[in-house]
Amino acid sequence: MEKSDKKTQRIDHLLEDLLRDYGFDHKILEVKVFMKWKEAVGTLIARDTQPVSLVNGILTVNVSHNIWMTELLLRRHYVMQQINDAVGQPAVRELQFAIKPIDHPSRLKIQRFQRPQRLKLEKVALTSEVLEQINKTVSVVEDPDLKARLRRLFIKQSQRSVLKEKTNRD
Repeated sequence: MEKSDKKTQRIDHLLEDLLRDYGFDHKILEVKVFMKWKEAVGTLIARDTQPVSLVNGILTVNVSHNIWMTELLLRRHYVMQQINDAVGQPAVRELQFAIKPIDHPSRLKIQRFQRPQRLKLEKVALTSEVLEQINKTVSVVEDPDLKARLRRLFIKQSQRSVLKEKTNRD
């Protein structure tokens, strides 16, 4: 087998280069700025603000209330400096604010999913050969608590397999 002269590269670097080649480097910069927003303004302000766009060095941020807008206007030079230092280039030259409701994922209602019905495993009997194999497998484990948990896990998994086979046959 021949060795390749190409060096292995990290996927994040390859993706960044690819996006830059296709002219999306401004989007990369925008994402970096958005990711550093919370760091630059702090958790309290970040809860009630949301960066929405970065165009030609102008970062537009939605704020939930004019109090936060006033606070950010007073701290705008500091915030811009923090972001620019974090992304390693002068990405933000100006901040603009708009008073709009903030939609954070943490504030959205969590969608409830119905759990799949659990199989009744206690009704499944395992053969003595299967139990013997499980005991042999866990016998090399020295920690008694870990050994017991592994044994229960292997038993449940074996019961599921047996039940699945029965269900497929029927």
